[in-house]
Amino acid sequence: MADSNRLHSINTSRILRAIWLNPGVSRIKVAEMLDLDRSTVTKIMQVILDRGLVVTAGKNTEQSGVGRRQINLRVNEDVGVVLGLEIQDARYVAVVSTISGKVLHTLGGMKAVRKETLASHILGIVARAREFISREGLFLLGVGIGLPGIIDPYTGTIIRSNSFKIEEPFVLRDLLEEGCGVPVFVENDANCCCWSELAFCTENRSRNFVAVLGEFRDTVPEVVGCHGFAIGLGLAIRQRVLHGDHFTAGEFRTVPADRTTGQFRIPYRDLERLPEDKKILRAVYRELTESLAFLVNCVDCTKIVFAGDFESHPENLKELMESAIVNNWIYDLERSFIIEFSKYGKNAVSMGAAGLFVEKLFSVPDVADRFQELVGYDLFEHILKLKG
Repeated sequence: MADSNRLHSINTSRILRAIWLNPGVSRIKVAEMLDLDRSTVTKIMQVILDRGLVVTAGKNTEQSGVGRRQINLRVNEDVGVVLGLEIQDARYVAVVSTISGKVLHTLGGMKAVRKETLASHILGIVARAREFISREGLFLLGVGIGLPGIIDPYTGTIIRSNSFKIEEPFVLRDLLEEGCGVPVFVENDANCCCWSELAFCTENRSRNFVAVLGEFRDTVPEVVGCHGFAIGLGLAIRQRVLHGDHFTAGEFRTVPADRTTGQFRIPYRDLERLPEDKKILRAVYRELTESLAFLVNCVDCTKIVFAGDFESHPENLKELMESAIVNNWIYDLERSFIIEFSKYGKNAVSMGAAGLFVEKLFSVPDVADRFQELVGYDLFEHILKLKG
């Protein structure tokens, strides 16, 4: 049985999450939704109101019947901001975002990075972003980072990354938190594209969906997986991003491809001509969608979001995806799904990294699996202690 402090933390996190997902909800409604005693909700509400995590938003004008009007509640968007970073081997993008996903500041540039310079490079970007945050009188809650490679997001470890020449586990988060002075979460870049949809596009929470990250990169023929066009997948199942038992969920290669051709059957020498060669681009899209269709139908995803460089080079991608899904479907039941491009464009990964941090802020501590992970009210408490 969980001790009283643990139970308080879990219930506080549940209440925070309920208010975050249902802005304008009342205390009474929260108690009903979570099957908690009203007195328990009232006590916890007083704590989080005093901490400034939640604010009142007027009285419920739609309430029927007699009695005192219920007070609407919402998360305090002014509690702080989040920094989301996308770090690639030759470029970077950073966004300063509110917890509701409003972008306040962006910065980016080109810089070659390898394992030896990765941490110092990230700390330099954080320092530059802090200049804006300090100048605007804002408070930095924490940092989310999206990187290419196999990432353990619970420990902040890069298990493997061809882009950064990392072949042995590299614990990045510890190095960064020491230098940043705020909590840091590290995640695979394609998975980040799921987190932005979950955190900032609430209509997606009820869907199983796949986020497809496509990026045109410099060709490195001698390195498997590093070629003219790189693909990564993020899978969101029941409001959670699927990582897999070895954190390799989402690593992608089309069915007809092999180790000599990388992620696609199409040879490296042809991929070098992307994205300018439209004939090759359409052939790549066809091969991509035919392999994706199997996954979409097998997992029963009802939404496909294309992120990264797809938006700049859409061609007939949506039509190919729709046709491939229908052709792969074996029943006479109508297949209902949505295909769209991420509204965040080139900022899809950095916004997803920010969304990852926001999701952690409003998660509920797990009593069985990953129970030591700092999330929810425990994370808020940790941040406030750092703030002093």
